[in-house]
Amino acid sequence: MTMNNESPETTTPSNELDGAVAVPLLGSMDRRRFLTVSGVGATAIAATAYIRPSMFFGQAGAAVTSSATASGNIVVNIFLRGAADGLSFLSPLNDSTYQTLRPGVAIPDASALGVNNQFGLHPGAVRIKALLDAGQAAFIPAAGSPNSNRSHFSAQAMMDKGSATDSTLTTGWLGRYLAATSGASENALRGVSIGNGLQPSLRGSKAIATPNLQSLSLFSAGSGASSSQVQTAVRAMYSSAQTELLRTHAAAATNIVAEIAPIATTSAPPTGWPSGFGTALWPIAKLIAAGYPIEIATADLGGWDEHDEMGSATDPTGNQYKLIAGLDAALGAFFDFIGGAATRTTVIITTEFGRRIAINGSGGTDHGRGMLMMVLGAGVKPGVHGVWPGLIDTDRGDVKVMNDFRKVYAEVLGRRMRTTNLASVFPGFDTSQANWLGITTA
Repeated sequence: MTMNNESPETTTPSNELDGAVAVPLLGSMDRRRFLTVSGVGATAIAATAYIRPSMFFGQAGAAVTSSATASGNIVVNIFLRGAADGLSFLSPLNDSTYQTLRPGVAIPDASALGVNNQFGLHPGAVRIKALLDAGQAAFIPAAGSPNSNRSHFSAQAMMDKGSATDSTLTTGWLGRYLAATSGASENALRGVSIGNGLQPSLRGSKAIATPNLQSLSLFSAGSGASSSQVQTAVRAMYSSAQTELLRTHAAAATNIVAEIAPIATTSAPPTGWPSGFGTALWPIAKLIAAGYPIEIATADLGGWDEHDEMGSATDPTGNQYKLIAGLDAALGAFFDFIGGAATRTTVIITTEFGRRIAINGSGGTDHGRGMLMMVLGAGVKPGVHGVWPGLIDTDRGDVKVMNDFRKVYAEVLGRRMRTTNLASVFPGFDTSQANWLGITTA
């Protein structure tokens, strides 16, 4: 069981197997016999609990008692790692510069899925188009940071921090939001990061990081014991621990396991669920649909650094087509599965920067500036938002950054989530409504 908001390499105790704590069934054994057979001792829960003690200040399952108003809404933050090409997702229509600079890669106007008279979506983005038609998709081209850094690592780090200049920040923008709106008793499942380690945007919060739901369960290696039986054994073992801190943290950890148990053991996705990025969205969809108190969830999708062989926008076997269609299918399955919860779920999709307008000699595109952000789902004002500079007035051959990414983040939090001081979430940035882009409904 891995619950952490720091570096993942320090979160896995040596007695874990695939992320789950392996503990033999207690049965009729006394505590001494249990410890002898298991070889676990007092380190199993302690190793988890002491990694981030703040995770266990509140009891799992306890009601949120924040002074801020709980909205009941959910934000899912998806980061496309590697600098996704915004001009492949959302292309300018009737633009000779776009077609000329991207031979064989540009989306033909006749194949684009119409957004308005100026832009069209990639042919593989059929589910995103359906969300748009339902009034649930907003697009922000020419988005990005005023910091012109084209390093993947540095640009991602600053976006996760929610800053353009302050590299000394040790917390993420979502982490600061969760911390600012936390109460005396917070549910540990309020913030969830799916992947191998916590998404950096959540640093500074009590959010749980896990690669899958099975990792949030206890099991008995080789005995066939159920998770509930193992929980009973672990509770019995740690309830008599000599250290109060250990007893408290162990109880909180097992409470989290007990809360997640009903779906952790039956967490296989339904038949036909998309592979690839669908694997990351599935645990989030499952938790939301099951009514768990998710407020912020994050997931990453890599592989967008396409310096060569992007392929034709009309060829389903092309690299770029497969990336976009894979993300699109996962998003469609996600919204289908969460059902009625879709009326309170907003998805933000971003990347660290865009790609150059012109393709290179290898049929790909190199690091650029302006990128595309998307906001999908509940509370969205559909269409294209922000300032579009076109492809003539450029930043050294790149799409200019006209729409600061923090405007999007701040507006979604300000409109959709709990009331808080947004200036503390985005230090040094104008978070007033006058600076928003109008991508959400009041």
